[in-house]
Amino acid sequence: MVQITLNGQAVEAQAGARLVEVIKANGVAITNLCYIDGLEPYAGCRTCIVEIVGARPTPLQLACVSQVADGMVVNTETAEVKRTRQSVMSMILANHPDRCLTCHRRVHCMPGDICLRDDVVTHRCLTCSKNYRCELQTSCEIVDQGDFEEPWVGEPRSYYETPPPEPDRGNPYLEFDPQMCILCTRCVRACDDLRHTGAIALSGKGHRTMIAFGTGGSIHESDCNFCGACIDVCPTATLMEKPNKWVGRADDWTNSTCNSCAVGCTISYGVADDRPVIVRPDRLNPFSRDQICVRGRFGYVAVAERERLTRSLVRAGQRLLPAAFEQALTTAVDALTAVKSAHGANAIAVLGSPLATNEEAYLLVRVARAIGTPHVDFSHGTVHRAVADAMRAAFGTDRVPASLTDLEQAQTIVVAALDIEDSHQVVSLRLKDAVIKRKAQVVIVSSKWTALDRWAAAIVRVVPGQEAAALQGLADGGAAPAGVDTAAWTRALDVVARGKGASAAVVYAPNGADGAARAGGAATAAANLAIALRGNEAGSAFHYLPTDANVLGIADMGIIPGTGGKSFPEIIEAAQRGEVKALVIHSDNPLLNAPGRTAIEAALQGLDTLVVIDSLRSTTAEYATAVLAAAPFFATDGTITNADRRVLHQRSAQRARGQESDGVEILAALANRLGDREAPSGVAEAHEALATATGYPTLAQVDAAPAQVRALVATSTTAKAQPAPAVTAASGGLTLATGRSLYTSWDAASIHSDDADKLHREEAVWLNPRDAEAAGIRTGDVVDLTNGAASVRIAVKLDDGVAAGTVYVPHYYDGGALMTLLPLDGAGMSPAALRVRALQTA
Repeated sequence: MVQITLNGQAVEAQAGARLVEVIKANGVAITNLCYIDGLEPYAGCRTCIVEIVGARPTPLQLACVSQVADGMVVNTETAEVKRTRQSVMSMILANHPDRCLTCHRRVHCMPGDICLRDDVVTHRCLTCSKNYRCELQTSCEIVDQGDFEEPWVGEPRSYYETPPPEPDRGNPYLEFDPQMCILCTRCVRACDDLRHTGAIALSGKGHRTMIAFGTGGSIHESDCNFCGACIDVCPTATLMEKPNKWVGRADDWTNSTCNSCAVGCTISYGVADDRPVIVRPDRLNPFSRDQICVRGRFGYVAVAERERLTRSLVRAGQRLLPAAFEQALTTAVDALTAVKSAHGANAIAVLGSPLATNEEAYLLVRVARAIGTPHVDFSHGTVHRAVADAMRAAFGTDRVPASLTDLEQAQTIVVAALDIEDSHQVVSLRLKDAVIKRKAQVVIVSSKWTALDRWAAAIVRVVPGQEAAALQGLADGGAAPAGVDTAAWTRALDVVARGKGASAAVVYAPNGADGAARAGGAATAAANLAIALRGNEAGSAFHYLPTDANVLGIADMGIIPGTGGKSFPEIIEAAQRGEVKALVIHSDNPLLNAPGRTAIEAALQGLDTLVVIDSLRSTTAEYATAVLAAAPFFATDGTITNADRRVLHQRSAQRARGQESDGVEILAALANRLGDREAPSGVAEAHEALATATGYPTLAQVDAAPAQVRALVATSTTAKAQPAPAVTAASGGLTLATGRSLYTSWDAASIHSDDADKLHREEAVWLNPRDAEAAGIRTGDVVDLTNGAASVRIAVKLDDGVAAGTVYVPHYYDGGALMTLLPLDGAGMSPAALRVRALQTA
């Protein structure tokens, strides 16, 4: 540490730190319109000018490029500094449409008033969607720009003599208005250096220079993945979130956690009128830091408020009718009690959800115990337990100490996932960081092309079901599995052989639709590979990314079959046989999530009682006896446990709407009415109870060190390679690959919304051109995908990103229609073999 003098005050700082960051860290307001904290300075706006006493050739220096040195004397408020900043700012404002920025009358103007200063104004701060949350506006106030005597005052206005460039509002997420741009290039550098996407660039020359997406076309035609990092750094209204654009000025901010995947990115909701209106990344999570994905940023508006349940529902004949909460609760309790009295507790099963909080999961287990049933699971439960079993066999525990933050330091990384860019995008981002910053070598084992491929040293493209064979082959140094490109396999073997040691890692992300046998086999092979790379330290190198946000948390809480209890597939089979008569489902939709949709639908139809607790009238809820309206995830308080086993606080950003209730309150009331008189009724009480029961950290401990506390992590692991798993392969036909896609919302797909994929990018089957040619199919043709018993109608996209003999369809397409083509998950489930039948040509 060194000492400098800042505006007459002694300040300690890290030697070599950027002066602009030290100034801001010490609470001194300074303009810096082009600087992004943590990136190399661009020095384009020059508004961060300060005086450094004794500096050469002039005391006036840019704070962004100046590095702290011991004894440095810095002044930010001298008359010369102020005048220089004003002069620089006047040049920036020369081509900006809003004269309000320098007008002393702006505090007296109302949005509907005519501008008295410039009668040709068509756009001004008062009518700008970013008014009072604009960094350019704040910067003008910091330098007192209205006090600056511009040399061209009185000259004719020229800005409106040429038409401004057209804004791009053609997508559901971002709006781009080039006329507001000051060419700070923050968005370009955020897209390049923070996201490694490269979707934004400078276009044109001279006074025609402007920001462009892709080759200058629309945003949605570029490589943009709508993460919104450019919005976070834009100092003007050039780049804006489209949802809630005009109400995005927050009155308050609430720290919370995203629940769209197992990374658990920490976010902040901007709240106005007791509802979230904007989302920003929060740096609390040491892995996600200042980055989130499109699902995290826009997930809260994926479903319109009018499409959410704000009143409970009770069945009357063939219809579900609105009812008061007490009436719906009484209906649910009476129906469950009647089934228990007539058929016993074993005739009732309970399904939880990895989208629920730990507190909700704990109380759901209390509900099951109050009923007396051991049949407790969730729709991907068999997949998770298969992976956990494989980890216990290899490492002695499924609670390995591996931390995702270690990935950024790894030199060799093997990724076994269908498309980690879609399923866990921030993990993909950090892998790119490792490649760019540490020259890491990445090997990808996948059935389809992914956006991470261009950063990979080797890509092993496998037929679905061959993942285990490929991973085991990499561990053993064996021959390439059938159909794998031999040159790519040789490169992969070389990377693995050279990467053995302390900086190697394996990332495994199963899909919920893969089935337990395939997921468990791949997990075993991935664990064997980790052991081959790291030996006894393999437990610190194996990174398991569960299918959803809180899989690990709900399993810790007890959402697993009890002694003699049935798994999810067994519950469905028992319901079809008439053995299970009633089902309680909390925040899950097995018709969307689980393979075997035809069997699941038949089971739901045959139940005597179905109680659903959800914030949505999902496709499963349509079969319910009673639906208890719960608050959505962004209005729910509680904790989740991410892939790192970090316990993260998910805070409510919205008051309850209508008659919806918090999930903890609903489950506590249900448990109480079913006989558990001591069920905790609030989040704090529920967490205290679960901490006592499971050994989890207390809520006070979680909040004292946000995103730092990990739960139940093993202090030591073993390393015991397991026998090579059997390969699960399809028998004839085209082999199906499916997984979660980036742009399709779980909530919207759960209610079978036509707008679940707002970009409509993920509504086609990927078919290899060789397979298409053999079948006489072209891009845009509509086909039937069929397994012989069921079919799904879908448009075709020809793409060699899938291997010949493979088709890829997004899991959530058409509300999970694809799940009708898959069998109910069981011990022998293998990849589906399908046929394609052309129906309509493009």
